[in-house]
Amino acid sequence: MHLEQHLEKLKANNLFRQRMTRTSQAGRYVSIEGRKMLNFNSNDYLGLANHPEVLAAASDAASKFGFGATGSPLMSGYTSIHQELEFAMAAFLGYPRVVLFSAGYLANLGVAQALLKRKDWFIQDRLNHASLIDAAQITGAELKRYPHLNNEKAESLLLEDVNKFKLWATEGVFSMDGDSHDLFNAALSAHTYNALLWVDDCHGVGVLGEKGRGVLDTMALTENEIPILSGTFGKAFGTCGAYVAGSDVLIETLIQNARTYKFNTALPVPVVAATLKSLELMQSEPWRREKIEDLIYYYKKQSQKYGLEEQAKFTDSAIQPIVLKSEEAALEKSAYLKECGIITTAIRPPTVPKNQCRLRITLNAQLEREDIDLLIQCLIGNY
Repeated sequence: MHLEQHLEKLKANNLFRQRMTRTSQAGRYVSIEGRKMLNFNSNDYLGLANHPEVLAAASDAASKFGFGATGSPLMSGYTSIHQELEFAMAAFLGYPRVVLFSAGYLANLGVAQALLKRKDWFIQDRLNHASLIDAAQITGAELKRYPHLNNEKAESLLLEDVNKFKLWATEGVFSMDGDSHDLFNAALSAHTYNALLWVDDCHGVGVLGEKGRGVLDTMALTENEIPILSGTFGKAFGTCGAYVAGSDVLIETLIQNARTYKFNTALPVPVVAATLKSLELMQSEPWRREKIEDLIYYYKKQSQKYGLEEQAKFTDSAIQPIVLKSEEAALEKSAYLKECGIITTAIRPPTVPKNQCRLRITLNAQLEREDIDLLIQCLIGNY
């Protein structure tokens, strides 16, 4: 059978993926299939997913509104809590308006579908998230990709066929590499050649910048430079769902035209209330971001001390890849770390290009320096 052959081929090529069953909260330590593991595998960067105030906010909202939203946002699913979160996110990010989506994947599909028509150009970094690539396919727009972070190549695409409408999407912090585009120059290029720039900063917002506004803070950017900003609540906020920020006209266009907004059930009210509380804590407890900054500094220092520079791909974000090239090497190192009591995932194609397999080390505010010491010793095989 064709499906069976496909699965066997994945196994033969070390590309078969297996889910790990978690039996606990995901904090500094996590229980995987009953075994306690040190957790370098979580996108809960600020450690808010288990925060008592976040859990209490969800519980209170469930008591008042019930759990399910009961309909799409244009039917019965849009509550005063949804509206409050939209207003709060707009104020936090410094944009006129925000609209909520039920998932980051749906937000990215919705933005593209609402703005692009057949034969329009959708310009993207070659390492953009799968949701952005899929978004191009459902719109019928022409997908034009440029080498990772190469603004010169991106600009050359902007120069071609000046009569085309061009939407340019890149990530604020790339999910597998942890690096960032020079968005100041990207914004200048987009403005010069009349393209609409869209930044998905789901791994930056909450983590980077003095105020936690992600690349907006670190690169001193505003709505004027980045007309469309999107992100998810499933990372630093510790909840789920997504948002898109932009002008009044842009957001109203999404509400009216984005099929993944109009025809999808709204986020459950307890999730929205929990996210609202996470946003409050994100702003009132900057020590969480400061803790991550310290861990990044310490991780780089210790990696250099123990000779990991060739494998470690250092970044200024919470994502710190260890590039091992082959599928076998990534799986073996991940399995060894698991034996050492550390959980981190082996990343393989198609998530990353061939010969770029890696461990995706993620740092979060619940970890300590001593945890990094243990990780480094295990990475060099000294455990």
